[in-house]
Amino acid sequence: MKLKTIIHASLLSCSTTLAMAQTVQIGVPAIQSGTMAQYGINFVNGVNTALQEVNAAGGIKVGGSSYKVEAVYCDTQADSAKSAACGRRLSSQNKVAAMIMATSIETFPIIGFNATSNPPFVVVSSSASNKLVQANNPLVVRYWYNTYSYMPGLTAKFAQTFKNEGRKSSKVGFMQSEDEFGKAWVDTFSEGWKKAGGQVGSLSTWVIGTTDFYPQITSLLRDKPDLIGLPGACPAIAPIIKQSRELGFTGDFIIDLACDPDELGKFVKADLYKNTYFLGSQWNLDSASVKRFKEQYAKVSKTDPTVISADGYGQMMWVLKAMEKAGTTTDAAKIRQSMGEVLAGDWNLLGISNLHANGETVANVFPRRFLDAGKMSNLD
Repeated sequence: MKLKTIIHASLLSCSTTLAMAQTVQIGVPAIQSGTMAQYGINFVNGVNTALQEVNAAGGIKVGGSSYKVEAVYCDTQADSAKSAACGRRLSSQNKVAAMIMATSIETFPIIGFNATSNPPFVVVSSSASNKLVQANNPLVVRYWYNTYSYMPGLTAKFAQTFKNEGRKSSKVGFMQSEDEFGKAWVDTFSEGWKKAGGQVGSLSTWVIGTTDFYPQITSLLRDKPDLIGLPGACPAIAPIIKQSRELGFTGDFIIDLACDPDELGKFVKADLYKNTYFLGSQWNLDSASVKRFKEQYAKVSKTDPTVISADGYGQMMWVLKAMEKAGTTTDAAKIRQSMGEVLAGDWNLLGISNLHANGETVANVFPRRFLDAGKMSNLD
């Protein structure tokens, strides 16, 4: 079934449940086609899980009235110009008071005008770049893990792990995507790794949508890295892992939060990333809330969720809880003011906390190691 069909079916079900209620729309500029479509599908399915949960319970309660909730989607195709056009369309045509988005590709074009649009709207973003909170934008919040916040502690934990394993100083090379996320991840990891006594090797970059990485990997391997850092979603980095092994790399990988071992196994054989290091968060601790979400998600999408699915769910729930708290579905400033007060809910599967005035948040991130199929070791 195509993504648009899935979205339509989910929203139709929601609208049937609350046919007589007032409606509030949330804008979702998301990747729905192209090489990163699976990433967008995971996010959208998480959004739809939140919609089904909320609408089945009678919608949100704001100012004494009940509202059913709809997501209004726009395909960004992982393109910044199309993202900006989506943002303007959702604002001018749908008059949304909030938009949620999964990547820097959508985020940075849209935060250029969200606070000055008529009407203005809140942006909830998963961008890991520090630029998000340096924009002095009063209507921006981060629902993800800021590399500038967690990376110093994470690299220190890695250094301790390597010491416990009897490893000497290890050289890390990087395959970096040419976007804000990739740069932020590599910059902060490199800085923390050096401070922890590790060596930083070569850097090769790649463009979103690339499938042939042999030239970049060949160049990277000339520097003989012991580890390769891979910031990126599973569909994007799986070919890098496969082609690195084909070119003779026998070391380990360090993989970002956006990719879990189980999801990665859908794209590349697990033997190729045995002993690989992954990053972990509250999402990976298998709490009662996470288990409940997984059950709900399976009913909506008929697949297993990823951390990006939990991201889409969390972003939507955060906006709706803030609307209820603020007592408005239209006043972006009041909605934003209420967002810090509602973060403690069990819907917050990623463990995001401490919302600051500039939109920054924090969360615990720790290293994990994939030992074999179905076996993980948390190294925190």
